Amino acid sequence: MVRISELGVRAVLFSTADHASREERENHRNERGAMPLSSAPASAPMLAQARSIVVSLLLTAAVSAQTSWRPVRQAQGDPAVATLAGGTMLSVPGVFTDFVIAGGGQFVQLPNGTARLTGRVFSDSSIYSAFLVDITFAGRLVNGYAGFPPAGAPDQQLLTSAYAPVGTVDTNAFTYYTSATGTLTGVRNLDGAILSLTAASFTQVGVGANNRNANDGLLAHFTVGVVQQPLFGTITPAGTADLTFDFRAPWLEDTTHPQPDALRTTLVTGRAMVLPGVADDYVFVPAADWQEFGDGHAELTGTLARLAQLDDRWDVSLVLQNRITPGEANHPPAGSPVLQMLPTAYTANGGTLDPGHWHYYASVTGTLTGSGINAGGSITLVQNAATQVGGGANQTNTYFGFYGAMVPTLVAQPTGRTLALTGNVELFGLTAVFPVLPFPSLVVPPSTPTLPTLTDQGLLLQGDNLAWIELMACNWDLAGAGTATRWHSGYFKVIDNQHVEFHPRPGQAPGVYNVFGYNPAIPTNTIQVQLVAPTSPQFFAEPTVASFSTMHGMLHSGTSNPAVSLVALSSTLAPSVAPGIASLAIGAGFTDLVIDPSVYAHDPVTGIANAFYGPIDPALAGLHFWFQGVTIDLVAGAFPLPATNAWRVDF
Repeated sequence: MVRISELGVRAVLFSTADHASREERENHRNERGAMPLSSAPASAPMLAQARSIVVSLLLTAAVSAQTSWRPVRQAQGDPAVATLAGGTMLSVPGVFTDFVIAGGGQFVQLPNGTARLTGRVFSDSSIYSAFLVDITFAGRLVNGYAGFPPAGAPDQQLLTSAYAPVGTVDTNAFTYYTSATGTLTGVRNLDGAILSLTAASFTQVGVGANNRNANDGLLAHFTVGVVQQPLFGTITPAGTADLTFDFRAPWLEDTTHPQPDALRTTLVTGRAMVLPGVADDYVFVPAADWQEFGDGHAELTGTLARLAQLDDRWDVSLVLQNRITPGEANHPPAGSPVLQMLPTAYTANGGTLDPGHWHYYASVTGTLTGSGINAGGSITLVQNAATQVGGGANQTNTYFGFYGAMVPTLVAQPTGRTLALTGNVELFGLTAVFPVLPFPSLVVPPSTPTLPTLTDQGLLLQGDNLAWIELMACNWDLAGAGTATRWHSGYFKVIDNQHVEFHPRPGQAPGVYNVFGYNPAIPTNTIQVQLVAPTSPQFFAEPTVASFSTMHGMLHSGTSNPAVSLVALSSTLAPSVAPGIASLAIGAGFTDLVIDPSVYAHDPVTGIANAFYGPIDPALAGLHFWFQGVTIDLVAGAFPLPATNAWRVDF
């Protein structure tokens, strides 16, 4: 609890007496023989006014005792309580009215009664029309302050039933800011533009305050001025800009390496980590995770790899603390900001990027844990200087991101090679709801590739920027990254940045399929692949099945006629022949052969029969069995019965 001393309260009481001048108060004390302040008489109006001021001081001290950090997102409309549409964070009539959060986005309340909102927004209908946002709110009022609520407040546009005592929205619990100013700095299609924002009325904060739902949120209105037009074209704001958002729980933002902006850097390629003495071209593969929490700390986790050699990998885990926000006394921290873009990029030299908008983490620790060719390696990281976060802070482009330099300590060498670190590690990141990765593409083959509908083989697809592929699709049938243990559901694996091996889900109907991939930002182009039915009986399953899992055995009859199959298994790859009936490659002359008594019918469309076994008993761990099917064509069947290939499964 923040306390106001008795002497301070007495001073307030005395200083407010009928708004007396200093001379009148001094005369009053002289006439009374300079009696102690505690014995000075006070009128009832004076005491009432003094108590009001004391209460306001106490409330101010209590509410503003510490900084709070609150992530935000565009307010979503809830028709149960509201008629106004949601889905937009910022509306600027005459420019775009559908800006949504694109990166950053935290509402920081400072102990001095001000608050700051920073982030990046883009138009939902024109995603490269974007602004960096920096708005400062001042004159905070809560219930009990003199002047609460401000004139015209509250702004109530929810359904009447949403408000207390019927609903959950209590306007007496709102917080208000009586003034606000800010800037919108244009980037990408709006590059060069600078707009000024000035509060057109009060800002209200609280449950139901944004008039779009009954969540905790904010509503503000601004007049807009054009400080500077964009490099190309002109913009003409028309009317009041509206800011509406919900406060949200901390959430992960995809993080990738920032790509060079030719107007602001001489870099040709982007990078996420420079590891001096080893390599300077590590990137996040796949996209990493960045999260800023409500207690003022942040975390970065992900995998860094070199595109030229994807098995040159390091897993990074970073904890960033001691946040320093614009408006705090020690902002910026010593040694900051670090400016690695061309001087003309920054406001001090006529550019648009203002380091004064950035926030910092002054305490950073973490580790790099090697994998691939770096397996066994371990490097600890401690900040060399504060890590900077904001629009343009990533040293490479105007997107929202971060940059930090850390002192590395090589704790353990990789088992397969020896490293010699020669300087500080640098980390660069672009943090965004919509990450901007290099656009992936697939090379269209000169002829349509073919693949059996039941096989252990995959398609080797060629293209570019494929390292960040997170999903592959075959006519909207999605497959994730994995190994042959995921054979039944389909999987893919990245070979390098130009090649992906794709295994569509087995057992689909024959036909021509559209194949494409996704990274976190955008899909590739589409190529066509033809899946064809096998012309001879086939049996496949996962090559390895863990205890308690299911083995997905699948058979194809090799014919389009109705058919059924039997399945046999053995621990021995040695033939068993019944002359004129069937010839198997397993079973050692039927001495080590088990025949599944089930009869498996083949689907008339796909030609597939499923022989699933599971959950697998842990007693089988470490063993292996060979499986083989015998098929019977129910239309043109003849002896000897055709057999499938023999397939080994390890348990």
